[in-house]
Amino acid sequence: MRRTNLAYNQSYQRDRNIKGLIPLVLLIALVVDAALSTLFPKAFIGEQQVIVPHFLVYFILVFAFYLRHSYILWYSFLIGLVQDAYLTTVLGLYAIIYYLLTYFILKTRRYFPRNAIIHFMLFIVAITLIDFVVYYFYLRVGLVDMSVQTYILVRLGPSLIFNTAMAFFLYFPAKALLRWLGYNDHIIF
Repeated sequence: MRRTNLAYNQSYQRDRNIKGLIPLVLLIALVVDAALSTLFPKAFIGEQQVIVPHFLVYFILVFAFYLRHSYILWYSFLIGLVQDAYLTTVLGLYAIIYYLLTYFILKTRRYFPRNAIIHFMLFIVAITLIDFVVYYFYLRVGLVDMSVQTYILVRLGPSLIFNTAMAFFLYFPAKALLRWLGYNDHIIF
């Protein structure tokens, strides 16, 4: 009986940690995304090129891919609304995109092995799809007037290179965070 009580208390404490920590990490990632794009030195990129950090997408993907709890679905929707209100002119676009991304990861994660290579590939695919959906939406609405080739050279290419490099640096803190939360069932490489 005591052992069951101890396991229940540990599970309850881990759930409380997760429920409090996930929104905090997502909010910090949102603020870093917003600040980093303005602070990034122009010496590393071309004159008209733009780098869009996607740390928020990275942590949404990490939480959806590794954690067993489905409330990440609602957290991703809410943080998407916050991002829309904070950074964009169209309310609800990123909220729906993040919700759909999280839903897709939650439904398909059992088919993918839990290792870093798969995680990085999903991250690159997610960034590409998200950026293309946002570009296409803004193009259709009339907020952007840029050809696909220009978009790929000016925005998508530099963003993919930067975010791929940053994913390698973010993996180890994310892994430590997952271990602290009690999830040890993933492999580094």
